[in-house]
Amino acid sequence: MAGAAKLAAARPRANHIIGVEATRRFGHKCATGKLRSPKRWSPSRRINISPGKVYYGWWVVTAASGMSFANAATAISILTVFVVPMSQEFGWNRTEMAGATSLGAVLGAALAPFTGRAVDRFGARVTLVAGGLIVVAGCLFLANAQALAAFYVAFTTVRIADQGLIQVSASVTAGKWFARYRGRATGLVMLGNAGGVIVMAPLVQLVISAWDWRAAWIMLAGVMLVVGAIPALLLVRRQPEDLGLRVDGGTQAGTLDETDVAGEGRQVPLAGIIRAPTFWLILVSLFLVATATSGIGLHLVPHLTQQGLSAGAAVAAISVMSISGALAAVTCGFLAERTPPKLLLVLAYLLAAASMWVLMGADNLPETYLFAVLQGIVGAGINTLAPLLWADYYGRGSLGSIFGVSRAAQVVGFAVGPLASAVVYDRTGSYQGAFLALALVAVAAALLLAASRRPRA
Repeated sequence: MAGAAKLAAARPRANHIIGVEATRRFGHKCATGKLRSPKRWSPSRRINISPGKVYYGWWVVTAASGMSFANAATAISILTVFVVPMSQEFGWNRTEMAGATSLGAVLGAALAPFTGRAVDRFGARVTLVAGGLIVVAGCLFLANAQALAAFYVAFTTVRIADQGLIQVSASVTAGKWFARYRGRATGLVMLGNAGGVIVMAPLVQLVISAWDWRAAWIMLAGVMLVVGAIPALLLVRRQPEDLGLRVDGGTQAGTLDETDVAGEGRQVPLAGIIRAPTFWLILVSLFLVATATSGIGLHLVPHLTQQGLSAGAAVAAISVMSISGALAAVTCGFLAERTPPKLLLVLAYLLAAASMWVLMGADNLPETYLFAVLQGIVGAGINTLAPLLWADYYGRGSLGSIFGVSRAAQVVGFAVGPLASAVVYDRTGSYQGAFLALALVAVAAALLLAASRRPRA
């Protein structure tokens, strides 16, 4: 009897040791502590997570930021560098080249909601890698383009990958791995966006000057492959629970922290979310502010030159805007950890209206650069804070699905804004009326967002 009692007492300890070892080797255990049947080996499970090491979520953020950096290949700010050499060689006009960007953005918007749902179910690795490889193939195809039809096919496809796959997946990835540090993690991902434009625009110009525009497209393909697609394949994982970790670090066996108590890990069905007024107030506000801010970008240089500034000064304002955006992305991320994202987003909307007011009267360098700084803060701030607001309201479970729909609404706004400004200019010969209307649209967006209420847990 005594021997049987000792054996019974030792059994829980043995089960614990076996469970810990199995969890370390295979990375999965039931909530009861009993082992599930072993899963088939895959490269995603060959990750050694040890206490005291850097939380794996930061490696995921690094890969997502690298993808955002390399995704500068799809940015309008980079395409503008190619406009002159390609149009001179082939005789294309600006309208013909701009059409591919709009078509790709609209098709990407249609894809974004499906991508968001896929990220929730399977993680961002597949969509990020697929988007990165599509961009690589598109850039290589552009390097060999000989006709306008080939340019349309290649750049439209690249823009679909940008708006429909990469933007949605990269923005959501940090939110899946972090709660307490979600702000700074998302800010670092958005820093990759701004940093990519800052670095790649002059680098593309340098390659074009030294060789030609075809070599520049090949260079962009190489950057996406090395900095974007490969790290995403090796490092990105769906969520910390898949590796036996908890949000923000630690093991699942630890005690619950306050973010779990608040229901951070809850999964709210998308069907229930879209029936609530709060969702639509936020969604429409994002569409309106996207319309307002995008109505400037394409027309900024023509407006400033019309105001009497040189083309060089106008282009320099774009660089100032990018640097301001890079700093704002990180700053907004840190602020969102201490201040409600909704409040910061409302302030960003109002700042957008103020920046347009400055732009309307800008006819010298100080006023132009003031606008550029404000607009850089607005663009990076909204991109950083929007996914943080969705996560703050609805948790991590449905974040991909929600942001996919949200991104689609923003992309539609990106298509409407430039067209609206162009229509006003063609009818009046000035951008003043367009920018005033866009400022009022930004104020309306701020009022809608302010009217939204946090959903009940």
